[in-house]
Amino acid sequence: MENSSYALVLTGTVLPSHTPETVWPALAAYFRMDVGKLVGQLLARAPLTVKQGDDLGKLQTLLEGAAAVGAQAEICAPDGRPGMFVMLENKPRGPVPRVYVDERVDEGVWPSSLVVAEVGASVWKPYSEFVAPVAAPVAVPPPPEVVPDPFAARDIGTRATAPSSHLPVAGGAAGTVALPASAAVEAGFWRRCAACLMDSVVIAILLSLVTVGAVAFITRSGSGTALTVPGGLAVYALQIVIVWLYYALQEGAPAQATLGKRAMGIKVTDDYARRIGFGRATGRYFGKIISGLVFNIGFLLVGWTARKQGLHDMMAGTLVVFDGVESGQPLPTVRPPMPWYGWLVNVLFVGSLVLAVFVLTFYLGVLVQWIQASLG
Repeated sequence: MENSSYALVLTGTVLPSHTPETVWPALAAYFRMDVGKLVGQLLARAPLTVKQGDDLGKLQTLLEGAAAVGAQAEICAPDGRPGMFVMLENKPRGPVPRVYVDERVDEGVWPSSLVVAEVGASVWKPYSEFVAPVAAPVAVPPPPEVVPDPFAARDIGTRATAPSSHLPVAGGAAGTVALPASAAVEAGFWRRCAACLMDSVVIAILLSLVTVGAVAFITRSGSGTALTVPGGLAVYALQIVIVWLYYALQEGAPAQATLGKRAMGIKVTDDYARRIGFGRATGRYFGKIISGLVFNIGFLLVGWTARKQGLHDMMAGTLVVFDGVESGQPLPTVRPPMPWYGWLVNVLFVGSLVLAVFVLTFYLGVLVQWIQASLG
């Protein structure tokens, strides 16, 4: 085990007022692991070190994330001595820092007769013999290999390493475990609605400028002074291209978001929080045509589906998540609050719809009365 400054140890127990039935699935989602792997590869070996490094702040963030779902963990400061495997309930556990074992023996949690093995060694012997060495120990099969690092798919710094055959086994490259459904991950309907309205304003201004310029160019270069039908179709095609590129170029770029989405702190990703690229962003944009059919039901699905996906998201295999969600990084555990200007945009939009319905209803009533009076 590498002699890093700090080690995060998963104890395998739950915090008070929590139950294993709810904690372990939540922890598996936080680690981006299958629940079966969490139980079989980590909890079956707990207590064990799941992360080592010199950045105490990052380990503290992971500790708080585990505590938020009810899992108990501790941060230790290794003292340069080799880590240890321990035999608990006739099962090998660990590895853990030597200081972690010392503390539990000193507190009486573990007996001094506890059978242990140093990382990199090939023998097991009572812990007491490390304090007062005696005769040569009896050789037994070497300790088991270290289990996969649950943070391998969300690397936040230097990964812990160990000498020889006890090098930790990577659990997979970054972005190999799908994002879990979580209110702290996916952006909801009203935040996305506000972003869409902001983008609509930007697009309206952009199209107005481009359209005026295109019409002026076409009418000047033509034989007449009026815009012809082919010219009108050309302007319409230009508008479609501009709106398509507005969405596809920005959502497929490293920022993964349009101007409206950036203002609302959200972005478009695939199921693994990765950049979707220009091609998938194009498919997502034209998928909105289908989402807009039948009273925009495809867009309204954002408010009903578990992962807050519209029909175009499902077709393109995309998610709209908060900008704090990054591939290979710890998942946020707290949902960001809605910006005040987001609520303002939504209120103005809903208010304008209500006003439009009221005005339309009023004038329809006036029209009906006029027709009745004319017929009478």
